[in-house]
Amino acid sequence: MHATSPPTRQQGFSLIELLIVVAIIGIVSAIAIPSYLASQQAAHASAAVQSMRLIHSCQASYHTSKGQYTDLATLSADRYFDDPLLAAGYKSKYNFILTVDAADPAKNYEAIGTPGPSPTRWRHFYVDGTGMLRFSEGSPAGAASAPLN
Repeated sequence: MHATSPPTRQQGFSLIELLIVVAIIGIVSAIAIPSYLASQQAAHASAAVQSMRLIHSCQASYHTSKGQYTDLATLSADRYFDDPLLAAGYKSKYNFILTVDAADPAKNYEAIGTPGPSPTRWRHFYVDGTGMLRFSEGSPAGAASAPLN
């Protein structure tokens, strides 16, 4: 006679249990990811605002001492700020472009902060010699854009 051993029960998860766990993870992700992306966008926009304020402050100091405005590379080289990322024109997922009136550099400057390369619905920022920081949602900001409080 053959002795048969009692059947052993395998331990683990059934397919239904695994599907339920995957569904729960999917639901939690669908709720959490948009909030995470919105907070990340707000953090980058806040950093861009600080960079725009730094640009204006440095331009005002440079204008006071030299009698004219200049570009980001010169502001960095002359030690008005010490941020190589901002000097290169890209920081915190924003591109910064600083232009000076070529005919009269003492007259005015314009600095534009645009999200790049992919975030299209983020805020765009603008500041000029007046010091009024302006913004626009989803399109480039300019002198006619709404002021940032």
